[in-house]
Amino acid sequence: MYKKSLTLFVLLFITKLFYSQSIKINYDMKFKEDSTNSEITYKKMVLLIKGQESKFLSEKQYEVDSIKSSGFKGFIVGDNTFMVIKSPQITSKFYFQLRDVYKISEPIQLDWKIENETIKKNGYNCQKATLNYKGRIWEAWFTKDIPFQEGPYIFKGLPGLIIYMIDKTKSYEFSFNELRKKSDLVDFENIKPKPLEVSKGELKKILLAYYNDPYREMKTGNVKAKFKDENGKDIEPDFRKMTKEMQEYLKQKNNPVELSEAIVYP
Repeated sequence: MYKKSLTLFVLLFITKLFYSQSIKINYDMKFKEDSTNSEITYKKMVLLIKGQESKFLSEKQYEVDSIKSSGFKGFIVGDNTFMVIKSPQITSKFYFQLRDVYKISEPIQLDWKIENETIKKNGYNCQKATLNYKGRIWEAWFTKDIPFQEGPYIFKGLPGLIIYMIDKTKSYEFSFNELRKKSDLVDFENIKPKPLEVSKGELKKILLAYYNDPYREMKTGNVKAKFKDENGKDIEPDFRKMTKEMQEYLKQKNNPVELSEAIVYP
């Protein structure tokens, strides 16, 4: 009885310690943007946890945000892909298009199936869980040793942190790398320009409009751009050729995490 009480006290103490601070968790991400190509893209990703909220973003964007929060006013290129903010009831995904940022917020229901299988990963005792979600079948390994019902991208809701996750086609893989406690305040809503809240249908129309005429803003002069040749001389852009190349590039991005929501371009 004494051992059980002591174990419960230690667990409650650890949980309180974790939730009283900001936590930064690093993940290694591997994925295939094009389902017809075997090429794999690698990204370093960050999961920030503050109380019952979390933010998933690229390590590069995290570093850019940190520099800007220190007062830097110059221009820095970031990487806003796969950015997600999660709260207990709502998950928000962000889409960056030229000068605009679009936001889709919705409750996400993940029907996890927890298996009996256990294994040791990254030094943590882990248990297996599976998930069928939006066109992909996932295998995940979570640990109760880290008392967060959190994980990479939109994924959460298991009784411990997700340490490893991969889909059946091996198109997406997330691997836990490191956990650090942070003393500085984390500002999740530091996205500029201010995101425009849209529906899924509205976002689809926006993306299709961009596909049909990706350089419209440049052609109308709303976005200023200069085009130069390899010798640095000004040249007139061939927008027809550039449009075809951009459309081919967008068609190759046919393998999103949420596969059933892939945009079908003409």
